[in-house]
Amino acid sequence: MTQESSISDIQSQELMDVISNKCDELDLSPEQILDGIARSLLGASVAFGTKDLKVDIENVGTVQVSVVDAGNS
Repeated sequence: MTQESSISDIQSQELMDVISNKCDELDLSPEQILDGIARSLLGASVAFGTKDLKVDIENVGTVQVSVVDAGNS
């Protein structure tokens, strides 16, 4: 992910706080939270027309999203 497309650490924390609060409201299990985040990430990628997205956070981990054409599955 390029610097221009990255959000700041403060923005990231605020977003995570909102997500965490909503997950608490919905009384979701950790597995349900991860499932929801994954579905949201895929949905956002499709909505924004991004076929491949890779986010690498140094010393933390990497997330990669690849959207496939539904006609090819």
